[in-house]
Amino acid sequence: MDLKTLTVRNAATVQILQTSPKPVPITGNPFFGYFEVTLFECPQFLMFTNNDCPRSWNILFDGKFETHSMKIWCRLAKTATGILDIGAHVGVYSLCAAALRSDIKIHAFEPNPHAYTRLRVNRGVNSFDQIVEHTFAVGDKNEYVPFSWVKKPTLQIASGAGVGESTRTDIERIVVPMGALDGTGLAGSLGSKPLVKIDVEGGEAATINGMLEVLNLRPDIILETFSAKSCDVMNTVLMPLGYRVFLIRENHATMVPREKLQACDLAGEDFNQLLTLRTDDELRQLGLF
Repeated sequence: MDLKTLTVRNAATVQILQTSPKPVPITGNPFFGYFEVTLFECPQFLMFTNNDCPRSWNILFDGKFETHSMKIWCRLAKTATGILDIGAHVGVYSLCAAALRSDIKIHAFEPNPHAYTRLRVNRGVNSFDQIVEHTFAVGDKNEYVPFSWVKKPTLQIASGAGVGESTRTDIERIVVPMGALDGTGLAGSLGSKPLVKIDVEGGEAATINGMLEVLNLRPDIILETFSAKSCDVMNTVLMPLGYRVFLIRENHATMVPREKLQACDLAGEDFNQLLTLRTDDELRQLGLF
């Protein structure tokens, strides 16, 4: 496709997105190139898509992405002393944090080569030098592990990639390095109140078990999990630290208290939970209650 044709098609898609009273189907309305992100509680930044990224589709076509989780993330990022985005994908959480904070490092971990390459593009176009890229999976061991994601013809930068063997036939497989954060010295650079996001598609228990030094700092954590077994493992580590747990209701702009981490419903709309030591008054001051 030549540049003139591409420009015309992009303009047509943008026009439809701006004027349509109902959701615009992705099929037949491609977009290739850079676009402005203005959805979140942070300064505007740019992202890039080759019509191949689910996060770009969420933002461009749906006009939303993890609405309440992103609100919580942005408000906590404003006063965080260090930030870890574990399972960064193309970097939406990291980019929001970097747009808010030029004075601290945002460590973004992403082992999927397609995703971290796009993360690198998004970081570069915004000159967000405070984002530090790490291209390994965060776990509880230092070794090489199988890593796979579902092949989708129109979705080259897949979501749902994860560590572990799979018997599925519709996946791409590679081997990636995995590393524990314990022993790296990273915890010592995060200050007294870090902020962490964990979205590692089934590897969350190993991630938690490999970052005990970070957990000793009692960071605020936004975590996705769909596994009751993983929750049992994580609860034995996290609950003795005094964490409170809240289910984040994305489209209701609320947080529901839970006694401990519970598996979220993959068929539902609320995938994230907040773990924090903050009091109700502190959360209320942040506008989260």
